[in-house]
Amino acid sequence: MTNDAFSRLSPAAFQVPLHQSSITAWQGHIPFALWCMEQWRPKIFVELGTHLGDSYFAFCQSVKEHATGSQCFAVDTWQGDAHTGPYGSETYEHVIVHNQQHYEEFSHLLRMTFDEALGQFADNSVDLLHIDGLHTYDAVRHDFETWLPKMSDRGVVLFHDSNVYEKDFGVWRFVRELETRFPHFHFFHSHGLSIFTVGEKAPETARWIAGLSPSEGDDWRLIFSRLGDCVVQRAQAYFQQMQFQHELQRRDETIRELSQK
Repeated sequence: MTNDAFSRLSPAAFQVPLHQSSITAWQGHIPFALWCMEQWRPKIFVELGTHLGDSYFAFCQSVKEHATGSQCFAVDTWQGDAHTGPYGSETYEHVIVHNQQHYEEFSHLLRMTFDEALGQFADNSVDLLHIDGLHTYDAVRHDFETWLPKMSDRGVVLFHDSNVYEKDFGVWRFVRELETRFPHFHFFHSHGLSIFTVGEKAPETARWIAGLSPSEGDDWRLIFSRLGDCVVQRAQAYFQQMQFQHELQRRDETIRELSQK
């Protein structure tokens, strides 16, 4: 591995995430979310599609711990879609509670469609946009094109699930089209995360990533896939422990019930 790749890392990439809802496809990208927010320090960050909050709260954690001064916005109907399936009000309530406990001073939950949220932001105002809504080709293209005027001259756009080729997922197809228009970089682990610098004054480290040689890019991918594996394995151990404790409680309750008969 090149020394340059290691020299670009910071302690932010090694932080332990405070929020883990379950084992999700996004958890492998949490180290990058922590790192890029600390590095890029956007004035306004918008996430389109928040669901359980694993990605969004990683960005928010970095904002808080590194005092970036960012204002963060999560846009979601919290009703589900064709890919996530429907989910009930408890999902939104879970996100609200965590947000109120940790990030209420700078984090805002917008329960509405992505199109409805457009009116909440001035043109040329968003520095970092994470698109993670419905993953069909038409949907992701619409999300990008309608939000592109909102991006500032420092703008960076992230696309999740860009390495999924099954069913009607079409993010991979759309990001291939964007490659001819904007500097870019692709992570392949955890369903893929693609980075596009759409602003002429994008942060220096974002431009550095987009300009990596093939071998340097492989180094950078390996570093963050390994860091992501650590996060996923920690989450797996945690939820296995919780399941074990739950089973022990059920056993003890059964023993008590039997002893009372």
